[in-house]
Amino acid sequence: MGLSVPGAVFLSLGTTCAALSSFLVYQEIGEVNRKLSDEERISYWFMYPGKMQKIKAEYKRFYPTGRVEAWRMTLQIAAFAFFAMVAIASGFFN
Repeated sequence: MGLSVPGAVFLSLGTTCAALSSFLVYQEIGEVNRKLSDEERISYWFMYPGKMQKIKAEYKRFYPTGRVEAWRMTLQIAAFAFFAMVAIASGFFN
């Protein structure tokens, strides 16, 4: 089973959205860490759901009108949608 041209385009779009979303997570951590003490700072390593919830909550607390979280979620959802389209375009569900 090869990757068609539409599948390759969807894969490229999904990978781009995932990379941008990842960059925005690191931006959020940096912005939150600037407001926290040295002992409370969030590490950039090892992401897991509980840690992502903490980052999101702290970002909302410090930046209630900040748009980084909304853009990150939008790009993450877009990445999953594009990856689903790759599976459909490549005939994974046939």
